[in-house]
Amino acid sequence: MSDESTTVTAPGSSSLEAQQERAAQQLEIRLRYGDQVWELREVDHFAVFSRRSTARRAGRVLVASGFQIAISRLRLRQVLVASHHAAVDEQSTTAFLRQVIDAVESHGGRYDGWRAEIVPAH
Repeated sequence: MSDESTTVTAPGSSSLEAQQERAAQQLEIRLRYGDQVWELREVDHFAVFSRRSTARRAGRVLVASGFQIAISRLRLRQVLVASHHAAVDEQSTTAFLRQVIDAVESHGGRYDGWRAEIVPAH
């Protein structure tokens, strides 16, 4: 039997809570790789919408907060990519997850996660 566990998000549970759990796991991995998590780097967020108009509305909210956005079509869905420069320590990820997820979900989208490069020690 494996000691590894899998986190499953129950229906109706908060996507913010699920993303914060993933961010905490990612932080541990980043620290093991020597990531300077307090250093700024480009962070990309991904969200999926059923309509381009709702993706644009969410995008406008994020642009007003300093994000750059791109919207593209993937099959029948609209994919919003919102980019900004941020640190990826616990406090920063908590703040940007709350901000982006709120903008996405308040416009009917589904937040699909984020990515950022590792910043090694100089």
